[in-house]
Amino acid sequence: MTQRPRHLVNESLELTDEALPATTVDLALSATRIQERHGSAAGARYRHFIGRALAAQPFAGRDDLLTLAALAAWRSGALAFRTDALRRLDLALAGGSTPLSAVAAALGLGEGGVAPFAQLQRDSRFGWPGLHAPGELLAVIGGFRGLYGPWLAPPVAALAGERPGTFLIRTGTAASAEDWLLTADVFGHTLVRLAVDETEHGSVAAEAETRWSAAGDTAPGLAEAGVAGAVLTVRAYTAQLWTPEAAR
Repeated sequence: MTQRPRHLVNESLELTDEALPATTVDLALSATRIQERHGSAAGARYRHFIGRALAAQPFAGRDDLLTLAALAAWRSGALAFRTDALRRLDLALAGGSTPLSAVAAALGLGEGGVAPFAQLQRDSRFGWPGLHAPGELLAVIGGFRGLYGPWLAPPVAALAGERPGTFLIRTGTAASAEDWLLTADVFGHTLVRLAVDETEHGSVAAEAETRWSAAGDTAPGLAEAGVAGAVLTVRAYTAQLWTPEAAR
C-alpha cells in the first residue's frame, strides 16, 4: 500500500493555531507564502513554531524576529531557509541576543536539546534527537499523481546526487521515464522534475543521463546520500529515506 508523503520528525506534533502578533516583520505574510509554496501542513507548522517562539520572547527585536522566523520556517519544512537558519542557530548558541528558550521553541525542542541538535546537524543534515537508530525511517516522499503525489509511474531506481542531501530518482521505464532531483533534510524536501529543455536544470538533467548510463539500465533502488546520514530506497509509488546501516 502506498504511504502518504511525510517526515517522521513531525509525527508526534500537536499543533496549535497561534495568533501571530503585529511586529516589524510581517509574520502573517511569511506564513501565507510558506503555505502557498509548501502546502497547508507546512503553513500550520510555521504558525505553531513561530507563535511558540514569540510566546517565549514576546518583545523580540527585528534581528531576533528574523532569527526565529528563519528557524520556524526551516522547522516547518521550508528547505530554502536551511542555510540561514543554521547560521543564526550557531550565532545564538555562541551568545547572540536571541534567548535559548525562544530558539528552542522555534525548533520544537527543550532548551537542553538545542546544542545537541546543532551538533547532530553538523554531522548530518538528517540529524534529530531520537531519530538515529540504524534503519529508522526518516521520510516518505513522492506518491501517485492521481492521489497526492507527483508521479504518474512508480520510481524504479535512485542514485546519490552530487550535492549534499540530493538524489536522482528515475520513474517509469523506456519512453515514459522521467528523472527527478530530490533535495532533502530531516525537516523537508524539494522534488523537481528534470527536463533538458528547462534552462535552470538542463545541465543537471544532462548529468543525470550520463550517470544513469554509467550505472546501467537498471540501477539498484538504493543510494547513499552525498553526506552521511541517510539512504534512499524506492518502493511502489514512493521513495523512503532511512538512517544508514540497515536501510530496508
